[in-house]
Amino acid sequence: MLYHPNDSGPLPTLGGNGRQLLHLQQLGHPVPPWIALPAEVFQQILEQNDLPDWIADQLAAFTPENAASIAEAIQARIRKLPFPSELIQALSNEPLLKHPVAVRSSAADEDGSHHSFAGIHESYLNQRGLEAIQARIRDVWASAYQERALQYRHRHGLPLHPVAMAVLIQQQIDAAISGVAFTADPASGNPHVLLISSLYGLGEGLVGRGFPADLHRIDKQTRDITPEPVGKPTQLRYHETDGIAERPVPAEQQAAPALTGADLRRLIPLLLSLESACGHPQDVEFCLDTDRNLFLLQTRNITTVTDRGPAAGFRQIWDNANIIESYSGVTSPMTFSFIRHAYTVVYHCFSRVMGIPAKTVTANREVYENMLGLIHGRVYYNLVNWYRLIRQFPGYGMNKRYMESMMGLRDRFDPEYEAPPPSAWRRWTVEAPKLFWLLLRMCAQFARLDRGVTRFQSRFKDCYTRWEALDFRAMRPHELMAVYREMETRLLWNWRAPIVNDFYVMIHYGLLRGLCRRWCGDEAGTLQNDLICGNGDIESTEPTRMLMRMALEIRNHPAWHETFQTLTHHQLADRVPRDSEFASLQTQMQIFLDRYGFRCINELKLEEPSLRETPEFVYQILQNYLRIDPELLDTDAMAAREAAIRATAETRAETALREGSFVWLRRPVFRHVLRAARKGVRNRENMRFARTRIYGVLRELLQAMGHHLHQAGQLDDPHHVFDLTIDELWDFVKGTAVTTDLKALTALRRAEFNAWREEPEPPADHFETFGMVCTGNSCRNWQSATAAEGDLQGTGCCPGRITAPVRIVHSPREEIDLHGRILVAGRTDPGWVPLYPAAVGLLIERGSILSHSAIVAREMGLPAIVGIPNLLSTLTDGQTVTMDGATGQITVE
Repeated sequence: MLYHPNDSGPLPTLGGNGRQLLHLQQLGHPVPPWIALPAEVFQQILEQNDLPDWIADQLAAFTPENAASIAEAIQARIRKLPFPSELIQALSNEPLLKHPVAVRSSAADEDGSHHSFAGIHESYLNQRGLEAIQARIRDVWASAYQERALQYRHRHGLPLHPVAMAVLIQQQIDAAISGVAFTADPASGNPHVLLISSLYGLGEGLVGRGFPADLHRIDKQTRDITPEPVGKPTQLRYHETDGIAERPVPAEQQAAPALTGADLRRLIPLLLSLESACGHPQDVEFCLDTDRNLFLLQTRNITTVTDRGPAAGFRQIWDNANIIESYSGVTSPMTFSFIRHAYTVVYHCFSRVMGIPAKTVTANREVYENMLGLIHGRVYYNLVNWYRLIRQFPGYGMNKRYMESMMGLRDRFDPEYEAPPPSAWRRWTVEAPKLFWLLLRMCAQFARLDRGVTRFQSRFKDCYTRWEALDFRAMRPHELMAVYREMETRLLWNWRAPIVNDFYVMIHYGLLRGLCRRWCGDEAGTLQNDLICGNGDIESTEPTRMLMRMALEIRNHPAWHETFQTLTHHQLADRVPRDSEFASLQTQMQIFLDRYGFRCINELKLEEPSLRETPEFVYQILQNYLRIDPELLDTDAMAAREAAIRATAETRAETALREGSFVWLRRPVFRHVLRAARKGVRNRENMRFARTRIYGVLRELLQAMGHHLHQAGQLDDPHHVFDLTIDELWDFVKGTAVTTDLKALTALRRAEFNAWREEPEPPADHFETFGMVCTGNSCRNWQSATAAEGDLQGTGCCPGRITAPVRIVHSPREEIDLHGRILVAGRTDPGWVPLYPAAVGLLIERGSILSHSAIVAREMGLPAIVGIPNLLSTLTDGQTVTMDGATGQITVE
């Protein structure tokens, strides 16, 4: 009837504590000797005394109000249970009972992942003699039905009866030091810290009587220890006559930490390995005896921690610092499936262009296919795979910092999989030759970049002109699928020039920033931004300039101006195209929509309507421009402002370069790097604009497919096509679809994605997940900045010191008046650019120095700061601030 940990045969019901003790022992951790009375023994004795049905009858009348009386009646019967003679004989022959023991409860459903039952059932320490141990066993059984246990089960929806209660009998350790360790912070839920509380004497002083205890806080990754010692005047100790009694701690030990550094160095890896083995953060009780032998007494899951943390393995790092500019909020299945495939293809091509062996690319196929993640409908970079990608290139240590800067990462990290630095022999015989050949190949690619960009633009123009002229609504589904495949083949698999140019920008912008700091004394790190201001020839600014010219013409036409001041933008969108009074304006508007009508807010999200579908937004922008000073709409004056910023920066750089040593070398090197950075940034923006055009064509192609499916009765609404993935759409056309009920599938998707849209924004833009990403992870950044107080700091993008009230804008489609105000937003994409001329400054919470908002602001000479933590949570609409676009500082007035 007694179970010993080394017994063979089927495992009886040992309860939560018993299972954990057995697990600890099987893992090789130090556990005091123990035996158990399985729950089957309790059940058997109840049945022998005809109690199960009687207990069930008592509990049938249970209410929270009468719980005490019901519990008292049941416990009284259990405490009178006779012991079978074979159980008494087994206990009499048990060698363990020659020592003082603890008699502990272990219910089958306690210490699980959801309900710990901590402190609900009874356990008894320092028990001696067969008679006392029998009494304590009955008391443990009775505690299964005590009032607080019944109330706990009722509150958590658990059955009140039967309760499978095992009893553990464990050798009592005369603890000199006791403690409790949490392998995650149970209060905040932070899974990256380990907390250890300890004191002198028995653990009951810590968990039962609240004696003062030392606290050690350990960072799991760095193993840094932050001690918080306290005075400990009292301890609990065993005494053969008095039992457990309070004793004073010797004066010389009261202020000293109970655990030494050696104790912690032994305990920390043991706790972390235990957490890993259990797959969840653990609450662990431990003690050290008088010879400082370490024992683990109990472990249970911390049920308050939802993030499973490092224990779950499969660590993934997610960040949307830069990509949120293109894919903000919830993104449709269609868009995500397309961009995930696009990233796979593009970076596969880039690696081959840069000479990465085909064998290496194949071996890293998982990396290429998982550059992005979709978490609660939101797009994130999978940073672990980004680091793995660039790790394929020699010179990884330098390249990864350039990549971090280009992506605008605020939280950098060194991946756990990184190998130790290579030996000097390997660096010179293996790494150096690889780096040399990569540099040669890279230089060759860079030397051919101009030709590559020209060929790309020529190919793009030919393809785009032909595709844009097609009437997709008149084409059949298989013909639309053929056009999509042609887009993929002709452009996506030939996207080499844009990606090589991105690498070109990453290298040369990083070099320029470094040279500005070292050679020009630019400690603020903003000079390089001013130097690439006013680059010119950036096509993505032309739509805004065209709207500015239209606004000036409206202002100079009194009748038009009055109409735009009187009507709403919806009324204007209805009247202007039909009223002959606006004939010349109609022509300009049609030219604008023909050239740039493919654009939209969130223009890389395929599900978003374009300007051709929502022309009223264009009229809203024009009304905004008519509210501001006409001089601000002068594109020539804007160009002059840009040129002035650039000239000032060039003068500052040239002055600095004339000083110091090696002037003859510094100046040509600096000028070469500057020219290259300017060219790369210009090419980058223009080819991104080409990408936007392709998205416009693809959007119209997919809308045509939606209409076909709607007419065929496969979709309730044509727009529901964006609730499918790109493969699901073409599989349905080809006959390879696993699911053919598209109405049911899209309804399921909409319900899930709409629920995500109703959620508040995720608590962090940089976070870790462990184990299965979509299970048990809260997507919270435990190292994120706390709420800001007072001044804010971001990355300065375009100089200018402005004091003005702020206008917080969540969507550019809002009814907004930006005249004399600083535009404040969580993030922007190219669809926001038409708002910029109406504002006196730009503050963006998320984004990088090379994000579109930063580059366009520099081109317009608009003072701008990006990457400002806690911006929206700190400022309120209308609040006056002073922003310094050079230093990135924002002072709240």
